[in-house]
Amino acid sequence: MSSSSSSSTVEKSKFETTIIQEVSSHGDLITLGPHTYRREELLNVLESQQKPVYTPSTQRKLANPVPLGLASFSLSCLVLSLVNANVRGVTNCKLLISLFMFFGGAIELFAGLLCFVTGDTYAMTVFSSFGGFWISWGCINTDQFHSISAYDSDPVMLANIEGFFLAGWTVFTFLMLMCTLKSTWGLFLLLTFLDLTFLLLTIGVFTGNNNVSMAGGYFGILASCCGWYSLYCAVVTPENSYLNLDAHVMPHFPTV
Repeated sequence: MSSSSSSSTVEKSKFETTIIQEVSSHGDLITLGPHTYRREELLNVLESQQKPVYTPSTQRKLANPVPLGLASFSLSCLVLSLVNANVRGVTNCKLLISLFMFFGGAIELFAGLLCFVTGDTYAMTVFSSFGGFWISWGCINTDQFHSISAYDSDPVMLANIEGFFLAGWTVFTFLMLMCTLKSTWGLFLLLTFLDLTFLLLTIGVFTGNNNVSMAGGYFGILASCCGWYSLYCAVVTPENSYLNLDAHVMPHFPTV
């Protein structure tokens, strides 16, 4: 047993190159050919050889899709509001249909789906919903859909159905506004002015008062400006610009 006590340490290289012809065990000792090992040490060596080696996967950092959604909405809202406000006498928005459907609609819907990936439920709901709004507004103003021409014989019904459409978005925007009371001032003012925009447009359509609709257009311009500001605050960093702006969080803004 003197040889067994001197070879208690398991040597991996010796174990791999030795041809084992005889195996025997004596209590806590196991003899493999001319060498004797402790049972526990031998099992540890065998387990270490059988364990697969796992390399930790490198997690990729996802980009923030919120600025993309803000860019899509702010640009579309600005140009439509300029038309609603009759700036420079422009009242026809046919040229903007492609902007509404692709940049305002498809891109904003895409930003909303990216927010789903990042786990931002609020941004997903807002961007996806307004992406649908811009697509539907583009379809309404597309002659091939006959959305407006179908009411040529009854303009009063056209005004009422358009008012219903805008009233629904007024309610939705108000609900989203209530979820910004602990966010940033830019986002809060954006949805505040936007809700006033929808409200005034709804009243203007129902009453046939173009001045009220024009006022809604001016509030839409203010909403788009707040969107531009929030967009810039979200993308600017000390690494890419010398002009850094603060998002100005509201009271009770969550810090964790």
